[in-house]
Amino acid sequence: MKNILENIFYYVLGLILIGIFIWLLLDILIMPFVVRKWDERIMPSVIGLNVDSASKILKEHEFIPIVDTIIPSSVYPKGIVMEQNPQPNYKVKKGRKVFLVVSGGIEYVEVPDVIGKRRMDAEDILKSYGFDVEVEYSQVKGMESDIVLDVSPSIKSKVPKGSKIKIIVSKEVL
Repeated sequence: MKNILENIFYYVLGLILIGIFIWLLLDILIMPFVVRKWDERIMPSVIGLNVDSASKILKEHEFIPIVDTIIPSSVYPKGIVMEQNPQPNYKVKKGRKVFLVVSGGIEYVEVPDVIGKRRMDAEDILKSYGFDVEVEYSQVKGMESDIVLDVSPSIKSKVPKGSKIKIIVSKEVL
C-alpha cells in the first residue's frame, strides 16, 4: 500500500513539474512572439502641444493619433492637446491608436435680450446661457419692482461663457 501511495505521489509531482515547465516555456519563449512583446513603446506625453506637433511626435513613435473630442477651454488655447489616452509613460504596442482631447479655445456666447423681463426669468435665461448673474437694484418711481432695466455687457455682445453679467433691476419707490 505504501508503494502505491508513493507511486501516486511521484506521478502527481511529476505532472505538476511538467505543467510548471510547460507554463514557463509558453510564458517566456512562445507568448512574447504571439503578443509581439518586442513591439512595445513608451507612450510620449503630447499634452500641452498643438495638434500638429502632437500628431507628428506620435507618428514618429509609430502610433496613430486620433482627435477624439474638441472641448471649449479657458485654460488651454485653441488647438492644444488637453488629454491623451493611453496616458504618457505607459508601455503600449506600436501602431496603437492614441485618442486626443483638444481645446476648442474660449467659447463665446451672445448676451440675450432680457430687458423688460422679470428678474427671476432674466436670471434663469442668463444662467441657461452659462453666465454668472449679478443683480443691482435701481430705485424707480412709479415702476413695478423686479423688472430688468439694463444689462451689462450690452445685449447681443459676445462674451466668454461663464462671464459675469450685471442686470439692473427696478425697485419701486413709494
